[in-house]
This record gives sequence, C-alpha cells and structure tokens, in this order.
Amino acid sequence: SNTMSEVAEKKRKIAAVKSEEGVQDVKSEEGIKTDEGDDNANDTDAGANASASASASASIQEPEKNDSGESFFELSSKKRLTVRKWSGKVLIDVREFYEKGGKQLPGKKGISLTLDQYKAVKELVNSGSIDALIKKEGGDI
Repeated sequence: SNTMSEVAEKKRKIAAVKSEEGVQDVKSEEGIKTDEGDDNANDTDAGANASASASASASIQEPEKNDSGESFFELSSKKRLTVRKWSGKVLIDVREFYEKGGKQLPGKKGISLTLDQYKAVKELVNSGSIDALIKKEGGDI
C-alpha cells in the first residue's frame, strides 16, 4: 500500500509533466452544462510521461478554484478532477472540458464518483492493482 508521501509524489510528477508540456492554468466557469465540443483529439494524459527520477520531497498539491468556488485539479489540457457538493453529497467529478467564448466549460463526457466509489478506486490505485494491469497490457508506468 502506498503512503501519503508516495501519493503526493505522484501528484508532483503530474504537475511537473504539465509544466514541461506547457499546460497553462485556465480559470473557468463550470456552472453551465452543455453537450457541445466534447472532442478529445490530441488530448494527452498529463501523467503519462512522468519522470521516475523525480524528487521524493513533494507536498500536497493546492487545488485551483472555478468561478463557482469548487476546487479542481487540471489533469490535462482538456480534463479536470473537481470535488463538489451536490444534493448534500460530496462527489469527485472527472470531466472533459471545452472552450467556448473564451471560457472553459464542462462537457457531457465524464463521470461523477460518490465517496464510496472514490474510495474503491483509491484502494485499487494504492494497492498497485491498476498499475499491474497497465504493465500487463504493455503500458509504461
């Protein structure tokens, strides 16, 4: 099982890759739902090329805030992970975004996880189960 410092290191590596790739921070309004512009062509996973030799002295990454005050992490130029409250429940939303009128808006492609679902995914990540399957399929982790 991974420690909190290992999880923080993975987040730091993602941030470093985003910086190397020139991904820019984009403040946006998420309150509008639409079905337009969900093309994910040329979208790359920000963590795909993370360096294995990066320093282990990372800290927890600070989230950005959208215009609605919700906290989010940019995963790539077109994808975000947002933590929000809806109908009294905390949801972890991984969604594709598109640009319209100079603003980043959420698209229809994505998933909202309940806390129990997020905990299940977190356990699979922390146990190394997902990494093992990725390696089995020939992916480079």
